[in-house]
Amino acid sequence: MRRLAIGSAVATSSESEVVEVSLLDPRNGEAFDLPIAENPPKTYVVASTPRTGSTLLCRLLWDLDCVGAPKEYLNPMQMRDWEVRMGDSAAWRFFCACLRGPAVGLLGQREWKPEELRRYVERIRQRRTSAGGFFGIKIHRHHFEKFFGEGKISLEETLAPRQWIFLRRMDRVAQAVSWSRALQSGRWASHQKFAFPVVYRRRQIGKLIEQIEAQEAAWERYFQARQIEPLRLRYEDLVEDRAAVLRLVLEYLGAAKASGITVPELDFERQSDDLNRLWIERYREES
Repeated sequence: MRRLAIGSAVATSSESEVVEVSLLDPRNGEAFDLPIAENPPKTYVVASTPRTGSTLLCRLLWDLDCVGAPKEYLNPMQMRDWEVRMGDSAAWRFFCACLRGPAVGLLGQREWKPEELRRYVERIRQRRTSAGGFFGIKIHRHHFEKFFGEGKISLEETLAPRQWIFLRRMDRVAQAVSWSRALQSGRWASHQKFAFPVVYRRRQIGKLIEQIEAQEAAWERYFQARQIEPLRLRYEDLVEDRAAVLRLVLEYLGAAKASGITVPELDFERQSDDLNRLWIERYREES
């Protein structure tokens, strides 16, 4: 067997086998893999709900180059890319490569067996663990329910997390408005240029606030049941002072670079704009 690079994707293949694929997220490619770490893995989880700045936090931590490459690896789009790269068979990799747009969600609906999910995570952990042994993964609550909910796979056996970071957004109306726009537009990050038109939907925003409250409460129950005391962070603090939040995280994780860090420069643009502000004001007035 040999590893065959095609464009931005990597597939495991025999000499006679070529699978032409492309990754939906280039940062899932081989060029972003980290050198194989010699230290035992020290896994940490960023627990979150949508639109809390978790993508920003994880990118900042990744680009510090000392605590792994935390990412939303249980998101169906991410799973699609990693299965394209190194799925269990050529036929399965080809099937995953054909999944694009809404069809990517089919991968999230698949019932994963415990050994399959452990194997999937281990492939990523081997390639995204820093030299100091840190491996990070971001998990939204709805992805937790999909894979590790009641009667499903054990998160502890699959990931064996050592530490937890719980990221919240104090302004739930603003969070719900941002979530509503992302759901309608299909644009979840600033680098995604295409977006469907959006309209103000008061009922949708209200339902999303309820979901945020329910998901945060579910995380709290999980922590309490397992006597976990996570590092608690706020979106608002991350926006106001990135350096201070990063120092808190590095000190909590026990990374050697906690003092004197340089905040990475990212190509992220803040998605919130005047339309967000107008929707927030309108929702509060109507409520």
